[in-house]
Amino acid sequence: MAEGELVDVLSANKEELLKYQKEQNQVQSHKLENSWINPITLQYSKNYSTQFDNTLHTQQFVIAVDQPIFKMGGIWAGIKYAKALGKANSLDIELQKRELISKALIILYNLKKSKLQLAKLNYTIENDNLDIQIQKEQYENGLSNRTLYDKALLKRNADMTSKLELELSIAKLESDFSILSDKDPYSFQLPNFVMLDKERYMSNQLELQRDTMRVEEKKQNKYMTLTKYLPELSITGRYINEDRNPLFANSQIKESYYNYGFKVTLPLSINSFDDIQNAKIEYLNAKIALDEKRKTVANNYKLALKRLEIIDKKIALSQEDASSYASMLATAKDLEKIGDQTTLDTQMVENNVKIRELDQEIYKIDAQLELLGLYINVADAI
Repeated sequence: MAEGELVDVLSANKEELLKYQKEQNQVQSHKLENSWINPITLQYSKNYSTQFDNTLHTQQFVIAVDQPIFKMGGIWAGIKYAKALGKANSLDIELQKRELISKALIILYNLKKSKLQLAKLNYTIENDNLDIQIQKEQYENGLSNRTLYDKALLKRNADMTSKLELELSIAKLESDFSILSDKDPYSFQLPNFVMLDKERYMSNQLELQRDTMRVEEKKQNKYMTLTKYLPELSITGRYINEDRNPLFANSQIKESYYNYGFKVTLPLSINSFDDIQNAKIEYLNAKIALDEKRKTVANNYKLALKRLEIIDKKIALSQEDASSYASMLATAKDLEKIGDQTTLDTQMVENNVKIRELDQEIYKIDAQLELLGLYINVADAI
C-alpha cells in the first residue's frame, strides 16, 4: 500500500479535522511569533463644552506607538519559543493522524486474520462432523463406547460456539472500521512490511522529534520568563492632529504635532524567583521525559524483535506439522486404496494439512501487526 493509500484510508471528516488542526496550528504559531509587536493605536475623539457663551467643540486624531525594542534577549527567545511550539504541535497532529491510520490498519489486519481463523474453524468443524460420524459407526458396530461419541459432539458444539463468537467479532471490527473510514474494509490491498534497521527506527522517530521540540520550547520559555523581570527598552511616539484650544487661539500652538521618546521599564515582583524556578523545572522535566522516551522507543524495538523471533519459530513449527500431515495424507490415501482406511479418515488428515497452512498465514499477519507498531511513528516509513 502506498502512502497516499494509507492516508486515503481515513474518512473525509477525519481528514478535514486534521487539516483544520494543521491550519489552526500554523495561524497560532505565526501569531505567537509576532506577539512581541505591539499594536498601533488609532484614536479619534470629538468633545463639546458649554463652559463659554457659545458651545465649543474640538476634535482630535491620534496615532500612538509604544513598542519594546530590547528585552535582554527576550524578543528573540519569544520568536524561537513560538517556532519550537509550532513544530511540536505540528508533530503532535501528525502523530494523531498516524494513530488513526494505525487503528484502521490494525482493524484491516485483524479482519484478514479473523477470516483465516473462520476458514480454520470451518475445517475444524468439518473434522468434528467426520469424527462424530466415525464414532457413531464404531459405537453402532460395538467397537467403542458412547463416551467417545459424546466427546465428539461436545467438541463440535464448542467449535460452533467459537465460530459464532468469531463472526460477532468480525462484525464488531467492521463497525469499528466504519467509524474511521468511509471505504469498504475489503477493498484495500494491505502493505507488506519488512524489518526496519534500528538506526533508521531511532533517528526518524516522530515522538522523539516532537519531544525534542518540547525541550526547545521549555528552554526558550525559561529565557522568556527570566527576561520578564529584566529591564525593557521601548520607543514611544504619538502623532496628534487636533483643533486648537479656543483659549489659545492666537498662540503659536500647532494643530498637528508629534510626541516621541523612549522609556525603560523594570518590573519588580515578589513572585519573580518562583516564576523563574518553575520555568527552569519545566525545562529539566522535559529533558528527562525525552531521555525516558528514548529508552522506551529503544525497548519497544528490542521487544518487537523478540516477538518477531517467536512468531518465526511458530511458523517453522507449523510448517513442520504441515509437512508431517502431508506425509500422513499420502499414507492415508494409499491405505484407503487397499481398504485399510476409510475416506473419512483421509479427509480429516487433508483438513489438518489445510489448518496448518492457515496457521502459517495467521502467524504472518501477527508479524505484520508487530512491524506496523514499528513503522507507524517513523517519518517517511509509510
